[in-house]
Amino acid sequence: MKLTLIKYFYATILLFLISTSIQAQTFGFGCLGLSGFYTGISQEQYDAKGINDFLNYQLFTKSSISSSIPIKFEKGTGYRIGANFFRAKFDKIFITAKGYYQFLKEEHSVTELSGGSTIISKHNLSLNHWGVGVDFGVNLFWILDWKVLEGNVKFFSGDFTSEYSKDNVFLNDTKYNLDKTQIGYYVGSGLILHLVPDYISIEGTAGFNFVKIESLKRIDSLGNEMFINNAIPRGGFSATIQLNVGFPL
Repeated sequence: MKLTLIKYFYATILLFLISTSIQAQTFGFGCLGLSGFYTGISQEQYDAKGINDFLNYQLFTKSSISSSIPIKFEKGTGYRIGANFFRAKFDKIFITAKGYYQFLKEEHSVTELSGGSTIISKHNLSLNHWGVGVDFGVNLFWILDWKVLEGNVKFFSGDFTSEYSKDNVFLNDTKYNLDKTQIGYYVGSGLILHLVPDYISIEGTAGFNFVKIESLKRIDSLGNEMFINNAIPRGGFSATIQLNVGFPL
């Protein structure tokens, strides 16, 4: 019985591969397999209340650096590289499975004159992450597709660093890391403009990120654990534009 089920399973897979291969030339980036890769730039907004409260307290209360304008981390920008694992097209409807890696950073610095010296503090929030997802769309006309819905799951491994220098001489730095990988989600929609059908296209997507990073942690030289709590309580608007290069099968 078990062998019979296995045979039916593989027979079904084989039939699916044959049927999709017959239509390969109409499948955009290909039917199954590695059907293309892409690179682009993204900007993501978020509410970094915990980080902002912690940082501004450190800068404007405990240190000699003061400013009337507080630092506000609120959006990161970076490059994205990824691949469309497959794109299946049925009449005017298509489904794509994809994966990517996103470099996402936001930086701020404060310069202050104190006692004839120039004190500079630089602060960096990194929210690099892996993402996997699926999109569903329709063809509007021969050079334009509408991604009706895209959904991604994202795996974050970020950190927050601060570096201090005086008269261009390094003083010290601190680094807070995620205790463990954090999972976030993304839902969006967009358009795909085909410059060379099946081979080169420009894709734009906009949507909303659902992410929550409860705390960042560091261990000082004495082995004490220190935390930034409620680091990023919620996500926000996100936009990506990318260049796709396809390999039709």
